[in-house]
Amino acid sequence: MTGRHWLRRDVLMPIVYLILFGAALYWLYGFLNRQSVLDADFVQTVLIIIGVIYALLILITIRHVLSTYDLERYDPGNPESLKRLMKRRRFRLSRIPVREDQLLVAIEQELLNHKYQIETASLEIGRVYQRRLSLAGILNRRACERVILLQHEPLNVLIVDQLIKDCIRHIRSRADCPSKRNILILLTRMTETQDAASAAAGIVNFLGKFKGGTLCPILLATRQFRLFHPVDRTLLPRTHRCFQNIMLFRLRKLIRNHQTENKR
Repeated sequence: MTGRHWLRRDVLMPIVYLILFGAALYWLYGFLNRQSVLDADFVQTVLIIIGVIYALLILITIRHVLSTYDLERYDPGNPESLKRLMKRRRFRLSRIPVREDQLLVAIEQELLNHKYQIETASLEIGRVYQRRLSLAGILNRRACERVILLQHEPLNVLIVDQLIKDCIRHIRSRADCPSKRNILILLTRMTETQDAASAAAGIVNFLGKFKGGTLCPILLATRQFRLFHPVDRTLLPRTHRCFQNIMLFRLRKLIRNHQTENKR
């Protein structure tokens, strides 16, 4: 969903075509009824087939409209596009402040509890945790999965793009323990909503696939109470999407628990 005429092209026009087709079917039904040919078996069969096709068109149109809205490619240079991004309910968190330092410790402890081990730490990409796959011995004894945890500010779409490239470069450099499934958790305390939205656009638009594996960048904007992640993951294998969904679920649960403790 891009361009200034996306609403007319991707939403209104399919609905208009659907209404016109329905009106034509209604007229055809009335015309045949006036001709007293509706009782013919052949005509009834044709009308049933056309009705089924029309019902399928309704379902396809509804799915297309919902997908068009859900898979919008946000323009980091367009304030209206960024405003739509910040309004998306799927990225919202409870408006309860969190202590970032304590939350980072909780995230790290959660990773350790699930048998992740610290691999390296640097100013460029943060702390890298890796876990060897339980079934890696079947195909590749060295295979693992990685979670990269980084707090960074300021952020914008260009910085996010560079951080993603740095993470992919590090993942590719670890040929001794290759990881096809990878997560990048970015935490920022920026107060400027426009900059946070620009950074979020780089996260949400990312398709998640690179040569050799996948990477799911997640942006936790604590001052905007948002948790951003890529929306279009259709190119990713099902097991990779499942891995990312589990990580998102655990992260949301950690944030809720932390917010509940701070509320007391």
